[in-house]
Amino acid sequence: MLMWLRMAPALHLIFLLIIHRVSSAGWGVNYSTSHICALQDSTVIMNCTFTHPDGLQIMRAFWHKDQGIQVVEPPDLSVDSEYSQRLQYLGDKQQNHTVRLSHVTKKDEHEYYFRFITNVTHEKWTGRPGVILSVTDLQLESPERVTEGDSVRLTCRSSCNLTDTPTFIWYRNSHTLTNIGDELNIRSVSRTEAGHYSCGVQGQTYISPAVYLDVTYAPDTPVIFLSGSAIIKEGDSVTLMCISNSNPTALNFSWFEENQSSAVGSGQSFSAVQSGRFYCEAHNPHGAQRSDAVTVTVQQGAGKNIIIITATSGGLLVIIFIILFAIVFKRKSRRSAVKESVISDTYAGLNLQSATSNLYNTLTSVHHRPAENSCSTLDPQSSSEHHNPPINRRRLQ
Repeated sequence: MLMWLRMAPALHLIFLLIIHRVSSAGWGVNYSTSHICALQDSTVIMNCTFTHPDGLQIMRAFWHKDQGIQVVEPPDLSVDSEYSQRLQYLGDKQQNHTVRLSHVTKKDEHEYYFRFITNVTHEKWTGRPGVILSVTDLQLESPERVTEGDSVRLTCRSSCNLTDTPTFIWYRNSHTLTNIGDELNIRSVSRTEAGHYSCGVQGQTYISPAVYLDVTYAPDTPVIFLSGSAIIKEGDSVTLMCISNSNPTALNFSWFEENQSSAVGSGQSFSAVQSGRFYCEAHNPHGAQRSDAVTVTVQQGAGKNIIIITATSGGLLVIIFIILFAIVFKRKSRRSAVKESVISDTYAGLNLQSATSNLYNTLTSVHHRPAENSCSTLDPQSSSEHHNPPINRRRLQ
């Protein structure tokens, strides 16, 4: 009996502990996941279910974030100015309090808890540990520069593994590509595949910053352009320009004359002053390429032509000198046609009939000599002894 009385306080304490454990077992919060990795600017859903002992009435149930410091009562996210416009409760608010948070950013990276308060003082519960939210952007990993024909791998990276199984989308110069994995593999890259690449996730608005893929290649076959005609006259020159598409841009050019091993010039342009067949070579770090040859012909200059036209009237010899003029021929096939055209135009310009008529009119209006003296005046043998009136000499001069 005495032993029983001594054991009574201990049994009472054990009985109370048993009752507490039973009561605690009725409380609980179950989260569907303990960690969420979300893409920046996406929407996050956090859901949970909870239980409590019978006989209690739920007065408040809400989500809150880890404050970093101990507070008496953490604030409901729905009344927090940073969340109120982006937060929506989806559950029945009885046993399910699922919440949706939209347009998440790095500032939303916290641990979130569900808490409910009953009608009995101090009978409240917070589900710890809660749900950790991580927010990530996308970064594209790509070689800065590749050579045409190389194999290329581009990778879309995130700082954490996205919770929802993502479907990746790739873009080149804002145009959607067909690849849907987090890696884009190009077995033999070509220059047409150079451009700005970026990646995103299907159904989301966020797109990674673009990265430029630079594809380098050797010069294409150069093309020679002429500034003028390839047929020039002696003493002149023609400028040849060497144009080639390459990456990086070809800066070194060499000029050659066919059948000669040494270069005759350098630089993108070359002035040819002699006949020959010339070609150029364009060089960049990936190789060199030569153009087809072009022919330059130096043609001898044309000779000088003198045309003398004479007309006589009344013993007067009129000599008209046509001053020297040079005819430059650009093509042999046109030489005869050009000469005929120039000479024809010269005679037509002189209009000899009109000039002779005017001369006769002048002589007629000045000379008033008897008819019997007209023959002696026009006789060439006597013209040296005949003296014309001074006024007539001045006019004829």
